[in-house]
Amino acid sequence: MTSSSVEHNAPRHLLALDALVFGQEEPARWRRLRDRLEAIRSATVLVYVGAADLPGLPAPDYAIDALGTSITRLPAGDTVDEWPEPGGATGMAEALGHLASGLLIPWSEVYCVVGTHLALDDRIERVVVIDGGAAAPDQAVRAPSAEEDAVITALEEAQLFGRAVGTAPDICEVAFEAARDTLQRNVTPIGFTAASLGDNPLGSHDANYAAVWARDGVITGLWTLCLEDPELIAAFRNTIRVMCRHQSPTGQIPSNVRLADETPDYSGIGGIGSIDSVLWFVIGAVRLAFHTADRAFAEEIVEPVARAMQWLAAHDANNDSLLEIPESSDWMDIFPRSYNVLYDEVLWWQACLDTAALYDGLGRDGTAWRDHAASIRTAILDQFWPTGDQLMEIAGSASGRFSPGEAYYLLSQITPFDYGWRCDVYANLLAALGGLLDQRKLDRLFTFLWGVGVNSPYPVTCLYPPIVSGAEDWKDYFLVNFLNIPHHYHNGGLWPFIGGLWVRYLVAVGRVELAHRELASLAEACQQGISGEWEFNEWLHGTTGRPMGKAHQAWSAASFAHAYMVLHRDADPKVFPSLDPDGLGR
Repeated sequence: MTSSSVEHNAPRHLLALDALVFGQEEPARWRRLRDRLEAIRSATVLVYVGAADLPGLPAPDYAIDALGTSITRLPAGDTVDEWPEPGGATGMAEALGHLASGLLIPWSEVYCVVGTHLALDDRIERVVVIDGGAAAPDQAVRAPSAEEDAVITALEEAQLFGRAVGTAPDICEVAFEAARDTLQRNVTPIGFTAASLGDNPLGSHDANYAAVWARDGVITGLWTLCLEDPELIAAFRNTIRVMCRHQSPTGQIPSNVRLADETPDYSGIGGIGSIDSVLWFVIGAVRLAFHTADRAFAEEIVEPVARAMQWLAAHDANNDSLLEIPESSDWMDIFPRSYNVLYDEVLWWQACLDTAALYDGLGRDGTAWRDHAASIRTAILDQFWPTGDQLMEIAGSASGRFSPGEAYYLLSQITPFDYGWRCDVYANLLAALGGLLDQRKLDRLFTFLWGVGVNSPYPVTCLYPPIVSGAEDWKDYFLVNFLNIPHHYHNGGLWPFIGGLWVRYLVAVGRVELAHRELASLAEACQQGISGEWEFNEWLHGTTGRPMGKAHQAWSAASFAHAYMVLHRDADPKVFPSLDPDGLGR
């Protein structure tokens, strides 16, 4: 496969070809047309009308029946369920309009090569009518026959050709199988590794990769439950159990446990404790128990969960429902955010809800944790999605700090003296998929993320915009191992595991066709490698789109697999579906 990270997310086009016009294979005559179509393949949604394939021409993305009443997604062959719209009109123009709208393609970028039997109204501006036929003068570029030169000339006049390069139409299915292989490489007797040890020679600075990590292991486990793979579920259970074995007397869960001798490590960079490892442990332990309906396992983990929650609650030093987070104490472990950090508060809210469900399921009373979750939700929405006046109040009226006005996304952090105005893409997607945002906020979030292109060149950057040298939040420690210079690692790098959440988010906000395109883009990112194809790399450079992290990263593969299951196997796009206390049985 040839790919261009710069062109992949160029403005999209939709090209519809009428099977009655292109119904006979003529390899010698059509070779030039085929080559031109392949040249624009990744920037163009290709639709065949009245057929699922046209011999000699590239495979399409969609097929529409001749009456416009059915749309089929290819190569999977499944029908687009959202069409026709209830009570709406059907027809070729309407079907093409439905696809274009779902993929955010403007009418001005919809191109058609049709016979005179198809009636297309003037919404479609760029039409090549074959064999003459009536068409409005401002609408049609007429070609006298289906000869490839005439079609190419007409489409060139419409400025379609020459934009990008091709991609395999079945790349998502290939990626799904490759993801399962990567997941298998990260299974050990005591749980999931973060990245395959057999594919990553480790130096002294990254020897801690030879470990089971609470954060990575739980995320990998949660996002592979939908696969119903016994080996992966067992690895998830082992990940939880090894963390329970090494829980500290105060309730803290290790950041990681070494494979060689099960030595636990409770800290990260600079000896700072890992807060989100404990948060993910609670969520993962509870959700594994509910998914497997294993009451015995629930009884096994309830006391470790209770101790972990008390340890976490102690981080709310001022009793305002939100945790006070030390700098660099979560997954962004070399990054300047602290006090009330959106990412950690979203997980804290969910951990409280899940603990309440666990207590209720085991016959205990979860009311206190459920009420606490409600207080956290109110605090997050009141403080992290504020008005302009509230932002100035948070920053302090004497500080002189500007206000960005009405928010388009939840702020990344808030302190008593300041606030972080940059968009933490990961945390906002977790909040959206977790159910924290109402429809208005979801719409504003989509408008912002899509508009700034967090999915370019691949889904998605973790932070927008990155911090540059000289900015007030720049830190010299960003230069350590060159990890956090702009567009690297946590400072605007591309993370495939967050890209999987982006695909699920698009489904949740009703952008299903766009989600299919973004899944293919994510597959292209995961196909790249430093040593070979399908490395499911840890992270990629934010502008070049090239892999720069560890190969065969477990959560990268898990996130792609779950996103694929959402689009092709009806898995739930929500990141934290509601738990029914009766799910543990009696």
